[in-house]
Amino acid sequence: MTKQNGESGPAGTREQAVVVSLLAVVVVLVVVLVSSSREDPKTGEQSEDSSHRNLSRSAQYVGSQACRRCHREIAAGYDGHPMAHTLSRINDAQPIEDFATGLEGFTVGNRSYRVERQGKLVVHFESMIGDDTRPLYEQGESISFAIGAGAKGRSFLLQRKGLFFESPITWYTRKKVWDLSPGYPPGLHYRFSRRVGDDCLACHAGRVAVEPEATVDRYVVDQPFLEESIGCERCHGPGSEHVALYGSTDGMDITDSRIVNPAKLSATRQEDVCNQCHLEGRVRILGPGRRFADFRPGQSLSKTWTVFVGRAPVDAQQRPLFTSHVEQMHASHCYLESGGKLGCISCHDPHRVPTASQREVFYRERCQRCHSDRGCSLPEPQRRKSPAADSCIACHMPRVHSSDVAHTVQADHRILRQPPTTRAADGLVHEMDDQPWQIFGRTGELPLSIMRRAEGIAWFKQAVTTQDARLLETARLRLTEVLEQVPDDIDVRRVLGLIAFRQDPPTARKIFETVLGQRPDDEVCLSHLVLICYLTRDDRAGVGYARRLLTLNPFDGEAHGPYADMLEAAGDLGGAIEAAEQGIRLDPTVLDLRRSLARFYHKAGRDKAAREQERLVEEIGKRLGKQ
Repeated sequence: MTKQNGESGPAGTREQAVVVSLLAVVVVLVVVLVSSSREDPKTGEQSEDSSHRNLSRSAQYVGSQACRRCHREIAAGYDGHPMAHTLSRINDAQPIEDFATGLEGFTVGNRSYRVERQGKLVVHFESMIGDDTRPLYEQGESISFAIGAGAKGRSFLLQRKGLFFESPITWYTRKKVWDLSPGYPPGLHYRFSRRVGDDCLACHAGRVAVEPEATVDRYVVDQPFLEESIGCERCHGPGSEHVALYGSTDGMDITDSRIVNPAKLSATRQEDVCNQCHLEGRVRILGPGRRFADFRPGQSLSKTWTVFVGRAPVDAQQRPLFTSHVEQMHASHCYLESGGKLGCISCHDPHRVPTASQREVFYRERCQRCHSDRGCSLPEPQRRKSPAADSCIACHMPRVHSSDVAHTVQADHRILRQPPTTRAADGLVHEMDDQPWQIFGRTGELPLSIMRRAEGIAWFKQAVTTQDARLLETARLRLTEVLEQVPDDIDVRRVLGLIAFRQDPPTARKIFETVLGQRPDDEVCLSHLVLICYLTRDDRAGVGYARRLLTLNPFDGEAHGPYADMLEAAGDLGGAIEAAEQGIRLDPTVLDLRRSLARFYHKAGRDKAAREQERLVEEIGKRLGKQ
């Protein structure tokens, strides 16, 4: 939800909010692009490469513990793999953080942060100090889950009922520091309100429990994860028929194991198994009626979603995007000259990682599988010098800084003969592209209609990110054509509503109301309808939409702003005060909400409380540069 802008309410100038309200498109964009329509996907699809029966929708997931009973050695090795620790309950996560320095905290942009262990609780705090050293506000939130094994760092999730939110605080392992989380530059700060949904959890969690089944990004409160970390079935597919088969046979010759073995798939399908998590690109566009959980190993990834990439996986200083390993590999001479045979598992063992003492030998052996006839051109004494120590990857895949995540480095997967030397980025933002994002990989597997639909949605996202008006119009024309061919595509209709919202709010309102008729719990449409009603002074309808929105997500502090103003305009001053106070508890930095609350207090005869809000507006605004 967007922040309010300027003085609001009957005595204010709501029209001024139009400028800032366009930011709502950016704020909810992730939801737009990753949410799929709720129609049931087609069932029973089989892979082009395999007739594995566990690709049918009747096959069920049984969890990694069922696999461990027969595959103990593999399971023991996998226990040490980072994929086995992608997500943990906060008290189950292997401790890697320095909570002493967390208690000392850090300050970014006049906001201070600290981390405290309080018995079994881990609490993250954000605060701001005034001129007289008194706190202007302090907000503490209990952490529920840790994301990441800690090889690069660890981020954290808040669970609020059936919703997840990211904490603004992350532990960075290499530098052993606490700092702002990825995607939290000081100028675009989501605080504790950044929603985490299927697009993130699809790669960081083993399997999520959705409740009710028809909703998006909403999970079972008591057990949101059926399997917390990435398990066996993420790469091998659901195991129910495999387990049942081997549990009922006695020495029979089995030709169909009813499980996917990625090693027996074609190179393309092998890559798709890895790419489901390791190829993020600029954006992933789900197909009509699809969810991320619909992909099953052995299928083409393009049947579930389409990945769009920019012109290059690195910026002008040769720094890669954090999640661009696959793009880098595809740009390497090794990959290009292999005829597509080189893939992730050519170098990486998905079941285990080498120890520090095994690392050089492990990867050198993999390089020599292709380069046995041409060893290192350097004299042996030189190549054995530190820090290379006769390691191929030390010279040809050195650590380079990430362009979009602070305090991190990664191996350069372009495998260059003479790799660059990089320095840490000053501004951690995605490099802007001057050309439309393109579909990654072969497009021959995609029906033309699906490809054009995906392009329109991806270009909309790019146009908003880069503020490219011409590309936005290109996206609008493309999606208009798509909708004419498939009028019931709700996701396309919703994006067209977002485009119209920027120039023609009445038309946008009609579009959003049409979408809500088929999808009553669509938060994107509800949030924009609240803004449209707020700006057009349709307070009665706006209050209704705001209540529906806050029923779905009562933790959105900014959404309480227009809701409170419209309640006041409708004559419910008590309700307006209650809504504003709740919004400030959720987000103490929403200055326009504090201005509204001050006005409400004056109107209610609570002048002392009103003056305190006015003081806080001035002091917080000065520190945020938003006076």
